[in-house]
Amino acid sequence: MPSALPTQTPDRLAIIAGSGRFPFHVADAAKRQGWFVSILAIQEWADPSLASHADAYEEIAIGQIGRLISRLKAQDIRQAILAGKVTKAVLLNRAAFDLEAIGLLFKARDLSVSALLKAIGQRLAQEGITLLDSSTFLPSSLCPEGALTARRPTESEQADIDVGRQAARALASVDVGQTVVVKGRVVVAVEALEGTDATIQRAHAIAGDGLVVVKMASPNQDRRLDLPVVGTDTLDTLRRHGVTCLAVEASATILLDRDTLLASANAAGLCLIGIAS
Repeated sequence: MPSALPTQTPDRLAIIAGSGRFPFHVADAAKRQGWFVSILAIQEWADPSLASHADAYEEIAIGQIGRLISRLKAQDIRQAILAGKVTKAVLLNRAAFDLEAIGLLFKARDLSVSALLKAIGQRLAQEGITLLDSSTFLPSSLCPEGALTARRPTESEQADIDVGRQAARALASVDVGQTVVVKGRVVVAVEALEGTDATIQRAHAIAGDGLVVVKMASPNQDRRLDLPVVGTDTLDTLRRHGVTCLAVEASATILLDRDTLLASANAAGLCLIGIAS
């Protein structure tokens, strides 16, 4: 496991890593561009195998903002990126939060993810540490507008997309979630604490096959924080739970392993489309 820092290093980047494949892609892209990559992995969320993709690696418990800052400063890191998922459910158990984290909770205008992450960004900035746009190292992975798969939306799927876009935009604007599941122009499920995959599973249990999923960013999305990400894991969830079409916001959604993702979607007869805000 890498740990020691070299005497002379290129630009230093810290990846504050949650779950999923996104942190792997960011680390690999940054290293290809010559960055020294340190991964600060959130315990019980990040995949420990991230260690092999970094120049330095250590784990930090959720809510340990003071330790996070001290480790960034100890490694002389001035730029960081948030990558990977941590659901809002962590806010329900704050027993392990340190004084820095508790202080940020009190200072935040509300307990939304965007407000809390913005407060963390401001706290890091006080220490001279800049949070980067989530797509900084993967600009070509941003979803373009239009159908990406061989199959375009059917008339009924387009009607569901239109309903879902409006509902998802409203949902994201109040920071409840980013995902809405629609069938027959009826909103079946909306994302809350459980995350996208669990929302889709719940919708399938309620309404069966033939679902359309719409995923949108917040109207005032801070691109440093929580950009929607779609990868092959998402596609597996769609196939298992009767989703025929996935619509995501163009230019504000990251598609991981895009060629593999689209090949698998085409093989399954799914429609994947980027839609305007």
